[in-house]
Amino acid sequence: MEMKLLIFAKSDKNNGYCVVGINRFGKFIRLVKNSEGHALDKEQCKFDKMDLLTVNAVPAPLIHQKENYVLGEIINHTKSNVQTDDLQKYIQNPEFIFSNVNPWLTEEEINHQNASFLFVEITDLFIYENDEGKHKCDFTYNNNNYKGFSITDTKFKLKNKKISKCLVAVSLPEVPYKKYGNDLYYKFVCAVYPLKNSIKSYGIDCYMI
Repeated sequence: MEMKLLIFAKSDKNNGYCVVGINRFGKFIRLVKNSEGHALDKEQCKFDKMDLLTVNAVPAPLIHQKENYVLGEIINHTKSNVQTDDLQKYIQNPEFIFSNVNPWLTEEEINHQNASFLFVEITDLFIYENDEGKHKCDFTYNNNNYKGFSITDTKFKLKNKKISKCLVAVSLPEVPYKKYGNDLYYKFVCAVYPLKNSIKSYGIDCYMI
């Protein structure tokens, strides 16, 4: 199936990339390597957020990731003239980001989700490193505080940076994270789009690529 996509998210995942675009009908499409939903290899992803792709891909929905399409080939790749403000028409407005303010869902909670990708406007995004050296973030959405979310946007290498207002994409995994033995499905902030004049740094170790 041939389709044109505007790339919304390109985030780190298992030594590859989780890639999500939107088609001309306003539907979010996650491009994956195979029917198991594995991340795309880095050599498949020589493009950036907000680029335009024409691809061949086939639907491969999973239980918790119904947006998945297996990428066959990239037919065409061009840069777009899309600006961050242009993305505001795609903002979604759920009461909570995937049902609650926690950075995770239980098995029961994820079974009630009808999507695994959200695009929302948030405020007071603060990005930092936790004790394990992993990038985490806190933010406010719909007057609720969200804390300890993992951030995987490849364009952000941040420490002690606050963004007062931005658009973000949040994604759910297909399988739980078993490291801590709790079988929870962790939410990921996989794309960040700061709005104008919204970035402030705290301390000297702050940078963005």
